[in-house]
Amino acid sequence: MIRAQKYYIGMKIDIAKLLQKKEQVTTVFQIDNNWLRLIQAKAVKREKRVSMIKAMDISSLSDEEIALKVSSLAVELKINSRHLILAIPRHLTTTRNLDLPSANPAEIKDMIELQIGKQTPYASDEVIKDYQILGSNADGYSKVLLVIVHRDIVGRYFKILEAAGLKAQKVSFSSEGLLNWMSLAYRQKLAAEKAHILIEVDYDASDFEVVLNDKMVFGRSISLGFSQLPGQLEQWQKKFIEEVNHSIYAYQNEIIGKEIDKIIISRPRLVGDSLDKAVLEKELGASVEIIDQFKDIPLTEEGASSYNNLIRTDLSYAGLLGLALPAGEHKIDLVPQEHQIGKAVKEKGKDLYLMGILLVFILVAFSGVFLGRMYNKERYLGQLKQRLAAIQNKTKELNSMIRGIETIKDRVYTRGMSLNLIYEVHRAILPEMHLVSISFDGKEELVLRGQSNEMSEVFNFVNKLEESSYFQNVKSKYATKRKVGDKEITDFEISCPLADKYKISDKHKL
Repeated sequence: MIRAQKYYIGMKIDIAKLLQKKEQVTTVFQIDNNWLRLIQAKAVKREKRVSMIKAMDISSLSDEEIALKVSSLAVELKINSRHLILAIPRHLTTTRNLDLPSANPAEIKDMIELQIGKQTPYASDEVIKDYQILGSNADGYSKVLLVIVHRDIVGRYFKILEAAGLKAQKVSFSSEGLLNWMSLAYRQKLAAEKAHILIEVDYDASDFEVVLNDKMVFGRSISLGFSQLPGQLEQWQKKFIEEVNHSIYAYQNEIIGKEIDKIIISRPRLVGDSLDKAVLEKELGASVEIIDQFKDIPLTEEGASSYNNLIRTDLSYAGLLGLALPAGEHKIDLVPQEHQIGKAVKEKGKDLYLMGILLVFILVAFSGVFLGRMYNKERYLGQLKQRLAAIQNKTKELNSMIRGIETIKDRVYTRGMSLNLIYEVHRAILPEMHLVSISFDGKEELVLRGQSNEMSEVFNFVNKLEESSYFQNVKSKYATKRKVGDKEITDFEISCPLADKYKISDKHKL
C-alpha cells in the first residue's frame, strides 16, 4: 500500500509537468515578391511585447530556397506552428463593399456566393474569400466588406511553410492588422460620426483605408511606395498626394455624406520627417498625423535591438504589429476551407489524445491501489465491450441499410422536384431581370428575391409563373424602387406556393 501511494504521488508530479504551459510566442510572416518579413511577440509580465523583427531579401530566390530560409528561421527562433499567422498584403487581395438586401446572416452568406462571379473574373472555387458584416439599416440592407484572394497565392505560401516544417493557423488580412495597429499607436479619441483615413506607407505600395466607427468601410491599394522614386522626395510627395486624392475621390463616389475628419499615416523609419505635414494638410484638405510605425509599441530589449539592426529601413511592419499584438479580434480569415476542416479534426484529435493520456494516468494510479478489487470487474468489462462491439457493428450495418433505403424512397417520391421548380422559374424569367436568391422550404412554397429595371416586368413575371402547373396563387410580397446612381432599380420578392398535387408531405420533405 505504501508503494502504491508513492507511485501515485509521482504520477501527480508527471501530470503537472505534462500540463505545464510553455511560453507562448506569436509569429507573423508576410511574404511578397521581394521581401520576407517576420514579427514575433511574447508575454512579458502579463504584457505582450514585440521580441523579434526580421526582414530577408528573397527577390532572387526560388520557392525552394525561400523555404530553406524559413526553415532556418524556424530553428533559430523556435517558431511554434500553433501560434503562426500568415499575413496577406492588401495589394494581393480584392476587396468590395457590398450593399445586400438582407439582414439575415444565412441569406447574406448565400448572396456572397452569388457575388463572387460578379466581383472577380474567377470562379468561386478559384478564390478564397471571407467577409465582415459592417451593419444593417432600417430598410433591411446590410453593408458587407468582402475580401477575396486567389487560391494560388495562399497555396504558394502554404507550400513554402510546409516545406519548412511549419503550418499557419491563421491567414489574416494585413489591412485588419493596420486597423489594430492604429488603436495601439494612436490613442486619441476620434469622432465616431466622421470618417478618418488610415494609410500605411511601404517600400513598394501603400495601403489606403477609410475607417468609420472602428470598421473599415472602404479600402484600396496605392501602387506607390517610398522607394520607387529614390532621391526625388518632392516629386514622390507630389505623386503621393495625387494618389491619396484619387482614393478619397473614389471613396466619396461610393459612400456619400461621411466627411473626412483626419488622415493618419504610418511611416517606416527611413521616411522619417521626409513627409511635409503642412503641405499634406493643405493639399488633402484635412488634418494629418504622421506616426512612426513603432510609436508606443511595447518592445523587449531583443526586439528593440533587432529593429535597430535592420538593414532595410523603408519596410513597413504596421499591419504585422497589429496582427501580432492583442489589439483586437481578427474577423477575416483566409485559410482555405480544406485546411480549416483538417485543423478542426486535428484539434479534436489532440483534445481526445490528451484526455486519453489523463485517463490512462488516472486508471494506472487507481489500479495500483485497487488492483485486487478491480481485476474481476475489468475482466467483466472487457467481455461487455467485446459483446457491445459485435452488436455495434451489426447496428451500423442495419443503420446504413435503413439510411440507403430511406434515401432511395425520398428521391423516388420527390422526383427531382427542386430541379423542376428551378426549370419553371428559368422558363418564366425575363431577360432583363436577375435573381438574388431562390429559397425553397422543402415542402410547399418557393420564394424568389431579385431585381428588375421596371415594376411592370415584375408583374409580367408573376403572371408567367401563375401559368405554370407547378404553382398556384403566385403573389408579389413587395416590389420597391430605389435609385442606384442615375438609374432606378426595383427590388422584389415573389411567393410561389406549390400546386396541391406537387406539395410534399413532412415524411418526404426535401
